[in-house]
Amino acid sequence: MRWIAGLLAMMLAGSGAAEDFKNGGFAFSTGAVPAFVVERPLPDQWPADAPGADDGQWRYWRYDVQVDRRGGADITYADYAYEPRSQGNIADAGRFEIPFNPEYQQLTLHRVELRRGGAWSSRLKPAEVTIARRERQFEQDISDGLAAALLVIEDVRPGDVVRISWSVTGSNPILQGQLSEQISLAFGHPMLDARMRALYPAGTRILSYVENGAAQPRITAGSDATTVEAGAARVDRLLNDGDYPVWFQPYPRVQFGPARSWAEVVAWALPLYPDSTATVLPRDLEDRIEQWKALPDDLARFQAALRAVQDEVRYFGVETGTSSHRPRPPQEVWARRYGDCKDKAWLLSTLLARMGIRAEPALAATHLGRSVHGYVPGADVFNHVIVRAWMGDKPVFVDPTIRLQGGSPEDGDLSDYGYVLPVVQGADALVQVPQQAVPKAGLVVNERYVPDGKGMRLEVTTRYRGAIANRVRRSLDEERAEDRARRYREYYAKRHGAVELAKPISIKDDRESNVLVVDESYRLASPWKADGDARALDLEAQALGGVADLPARSERNGPLDFATRGSYVHEVTVEAPKGWTPRFAREDAKVANGAFAYRRTLEPTPTGATLRHELDVVAGEVALADVASHVAGLRTVGEGVHSRLRYRAPASADAADREARLEDLLRNVLDER
Repeated sequence: MRWIAGLLAMMLAGSGAAEDFKNGGFAFSTGAVPAFVVERPLPDQWPADAPGADDGQWRYWRYDVQVDRRGGADITYADYAYEPRSQGNIADAGRFEIPFNPEYQQLTLHRVELRRGGAWSSRLKPAEVTIARRERQFEQDISDGLAAALLVIEDVRPGDVVRISWSVTGSNPILQGQLSEQISLAFGHPMLDARMRALYPAGTRILSYVENGAAQPRITAGSDATTVEAGAARVDRLLNDGDYPVWFQPYPRVQFGPARSWAEVVAWALPLYPDSTATVLPRDLEDRIEQWKALPDDLARFQAALRAVQDEVRYFGVETGTSSHRPRPPQEVWARRYGDCKDKAWLLSTLLARMGIRAEPALAATHLGRSVHGYVPGADVFNHVIVRAWMGDKPVFVDPTIRLQGGSPEDGDLSDYGYVLPVVQGADALVQVPQQAVPKAGLVVNERYVPDGKGMRLEVTTRYRGAIANRVRRSLDEERAEDRARRYREYYAKRHGAVELAKPISIKDDRESNVLVVDESYRLASPWKADGDARALDLEAQALGGVADLPARSERNGPLDFATRGSYVHEVTVEAPKGWTPRFAREDAKVANGAFAYRRTLEPTPTGATLRHELDVVAGEVALADVASHVAGLRTVGEGVHSRLRYRAPASADAADREARLEDLLRNVLDER
C-alpha cells in the first residue's frame, strides 16, 4: 500500500496537479509550469565535443530563467539541471534551497527529478520540504525577512543529473515595477546551456548592458509581447581569481529592462524621503541641534551631526517587505537608536537641513562601484544610501553608517562607490563620487632596539592616519585592553622569543586630525640568534604587511585590487651591544611601477644601524595588462620586508649568550608549569 501511495504521488506531481502545503507557518504549492514558459527537453548525452565532456567534478546542464512582466503578471520561472561527477560533490548535489520572501511572493515547485541510466524518476516529496527563515545577513545586522524552501534529494550518485524547476510569483511592491533582469553566462564549472527570457507588454522599448564579451540580447516585437532573450551554450568553466576591484566581476553578464531614465528612478525615490525639516524631533535631539547651531561654521555643525548619527545610532536594518527601501521617520530612528543606511541617511539629511545645510540622500550600488554607470536605470540596481551635503558650492559625500570616523567630513574618500544617484528634485543623472587628490591615509612604525642588561629593550611607536586610523579605531573599540596587549606581545614573541611587557600600552587618539598613536615597550630576553660565527637580529616591516603581500592568483583574467592609497613607512633603529661589529654594508634599493614606489635603505651607524622602508601606494588597483610587472615588483618588496642584521660579537659575549638562552629555557619551563 505504501508503494502504491508513493507511485500515486509521483503521478500527481508529474501531471501538474496543483496542491498547497504548509510548513513552519509558511506556505508553498506544487503545480504545472506557467503557460508563458517555453520548455525544452534536456539532451540525452553531454556532447563529446563540448567543454566539460571529460570533467570529473561538476557540470551544469541547464540554467534557464524566464520571467513574465506583462499586464500585471509578475512571475519568475527557473529550470536548473546539474550533474555531480565525483563522490565528493554528492553532498552539494543532494541539497537545494530556493529563497523567496513570503510577505509578497508565492513559491510553486514544478519538478524535482533525477536521471540515472537514461531514465527519469521524481524526487519531489512536498510533505518533506522544509520552509525556514534564512536570515543570512543577520550577523551583518540586517533582517531581510527571506525564507527558503529546503530540499533534501535522496539517493543522489555520481553521474546522476538532477533537475529542479520552480516559479516565484510577486516582487517587492515598494519597487513599483522598477526591475531589471540579469544573468551571468559562465560559471566556475562547464555549462551546456544558459538562458534568460523575459516577456514585456507589446511595444515596450528595451535597454541593455553587457560585460566581458557577452552578446547583446535578442529583442523580438510581437503582437502580445516584447520578448527579450539572452544566453550562451557550451561554455567552458571560468575561474574566479578573486581580489578584484569592486566594480569588476569576471563573468560575461547581460542586464536589460524597460527603457527608463535616471530621472524616473529619482521620481520613484522622492516620495520615500519627504521633506522632514518641520518634523518635531525628540527633545534631547532638538537640544543637540540648538547646541550645534552655536558652533562656529557649517563644517563644524556638519561634523557634529555626522558623528552623532554615525556613533550614537547603531547600524541595524529591518528590511522586510516595503521596509527594504522605505526609510523610517527620523524621530523614530533617533528614539530607537538604530537604523540601516537609508534610515541614517534620512536622519542626517534632516539634521543638516534644520541647520540650514543643504543635503540629500544619494542611492549607491556598493557591489557595482563605477560599473553602475553603464547599467540600465532601475531602482533595483542600488543596495545602499549615503548623503551628499554641500559646503558652499562644494559637494561632500559621507556615509552615515561608518562608525567612529575621524577627521573632517571633507576628508572621507568614498570613491570606491563610483557613481550615486542624488534623491533631489531635478536630478536626472548619476554623479561621480570624487577621489581624494592627495591620499590622507598613512601608517608609520618606528621600532628602536637598545641593549638592556643581558637582553634588549624594544620601543615601538605606530602612527595611523586617515582611513587606516578609522579602521584601527573601530578595532580597538571592539577589543579588551588585556587581549590587545597579549596579541601585540605575542606578535614579537614569535620573532624574538621570550618577551615581557615593560609598561602598559599607550593609545592616543586625536580624532579631529584623525591620527591615532600607539606606544609599546618590551623587554626581549634573548633576541639575538646564532648565525655561523655571527649574531643576527631578525626584523620585519610590519607596516607593509598586507600591502606588500602577493595576490592569491597572479595569472589573472581581470584587474587586481591592490591597497588603500597612502604612505606606509617602517623604520628600525638598532643599537648593538658595545664592541659588536656589523657584518653588513650600506644599502639603497628602489622599485616602482604605476601602483607604488618602494625604497629600502640600510645605514650602518657608529652604534648600530637604521633600516627604513617606504612604500607609497599611488593607485588602489592594477589593470590586467600591468599585473605581471606589478607582481614582480611586489616580489622585490617582499624580499626586503624580512631582514636579518648580522653582527660579529666579541668572544666574551658567547658565554653571556649561553647563559641568557638557559634562563630563557628555564623561564619557559616554569611558565608551562
